[in-house]
Amino acid sequence: MKKNSLRVFSLLIFFLFNAVEAMSDTRQSVYNLGLELERQASLIAQSSFEHFKDRNNTISDKEQAVLFESEAFLSSCRLFLRLAGDQSDYYSAGFLRTNLYNAFIYLTHSFQDLEESMNTAGVRPYALSDCRTLLDRMDAAFSKWPSPDNLAYLDQKYVKAADTTVYMIERKGPGLFVRHAFKDLESLYRYNYDLKRGKNPWKYLVEVSEDTLEKMEEGQVIALTFEGSLIIEQSNRPGRGVYLIESGKKRGLANPQVVQRLGEWSKVLEVPAEVIAAYPDGDPIN
Repeated sequence: MKKNSLRVFSLLIFFLFNAVEAMSDTRQSVYNLGLELERQASLIAQSSFEHFKDRNNTISDKEQAVLFESEAFLSSCRLFLRLAGDQSDYYSAGFLRTNLYNAFIYLTHSFQDLEESMNTAGVRPYALSDCRTLLDRMDAAFSKWPSPDNLAYLDQKYVKAADTTVYMIERKGPGLFVRHAFKDLESLYRYNYDLKRGKNPWKYLVEVSEDTLEKMEEGQVIALTFEGSLIIEQSNRPGRGVYLIESGKKRGLANPQVVQRLGEWSKVLEVPAEVIAAYPDGDPIN
């Protein structure tokens, strides 16, 4: 027993060490990208000022908005670096990543304001595209840092709300995520099969708080069916029937030879019994 306990303890220390090391690497990667982002933001702010300074005409409100949003984005980059720095005491170690990602979301909002003002004024410097690329890379770095409050980590995962609604999380841009509700259990299983994730979507389920859900906009509902597919009850019960879903009905296959003729056993998808029960019976296939 002592040897087993020691082995478990050693494994626990090993995994904790690797988790802390991964967290440190990710944080350093985010910080380095932030340094380059600040440099690009500085170029945008300076070039915007120089561009409008040499004009003989009055600077329009749209152009002035570019100047202020450029400076605001640069300030946001500098503040983010202060928060991401090794010496920052802005957060406790236990909530290091979560708070830093929240700061990243504020940073992306500042960039979106700048991008919008430049589009309105008809200004599009190359550095703006470089900034978006850097923000994308920072988001990708955050996605490797597991936490249920980290939106980047939730991309393409499923989450369940307090009312039991299951959502799929989709990344739409840096710091911008949308939650898509599944219409029903069938839609969830069909979507999971379409992603080639196998028969168990629940292994991709992450528990999150309602506050985390509310940070994401509501997207289009995912409504899918098994129309045209061969399905079987997901259980070890003997004598389970195989069905072809056709025209909204389940048609039972009379024998294994019919299964082989219609698509082979490798094409038969396992689904919960309640999904099959929801379909009315159709004519059997002999």
